[in-house]
Amino acid sequence: MHSSYYESILQLRPRRAEVERFIEASIEKNGRSLLSKKKLLKGGADYYISSWQYASALGRLLVSRFGGRTSVSRKIFGRSRKRGQIVYRSAVLYRLHPFIRGDVVEYANNVIQVTSTGKDVIGRNLITGKSGRVGENARKLDKHYAVVSKNEPLEVIDPVDYQSIKVMNPRKTSEHKVKVVLHSGAAYLVD
Repeated sequence: MHSSYYESILQLRPRRAEVERFIEASIEKNGRSLLSKKKLLKGGADYYISSWQYASALGRLLVSRFGGRTSVSRKIFGRSRKRGQIVYRSAVLYRLHPFIRGDVVEYANNVIQVTSTGKDVIGRNLITGKSGRVGENARKLDKHYAVVSKNEPLEVIDPVDYQSIKVMNPRKTSEHKVKVVLHSGAAYLVD
């Protein structure tokens, strides 16, 4: 097999170092397929793989391990000279979710902590405790450390303007500093 031969392109969108290391280690560990070329793009990376079956299986493995979605498209490339079989070239698009487990997002005017990323992003509302699906238009909130200013009811010093603000999901804490996110003039405790 020629070193530049490939049957499939695994398209990773967007790039994430952890996923790239996993892809390269998986291809290296697999003895039946080779990585012909890796192309770095502005929005992601393309991996040229010698087996379209392995590229499809790797796409499914990435979804189960990191969440996200895949789509596979194949087209006829030609016929094999040796066997006369149809040879396909495929593209396996693997698209990561914009959020990972532990991120806190604002969605539909609720503050939600992401609990899992599979086919869909699932999160827990920090006020009600109910779980639900998080939409693609959710906005990620930054986490800050804040100093506790008052215990009953729990208030913290806003790390931006240094004013005491109410914590919307209070719980007993003996800590002097807590991790919070800020939304609409209020603080929310996060893990």
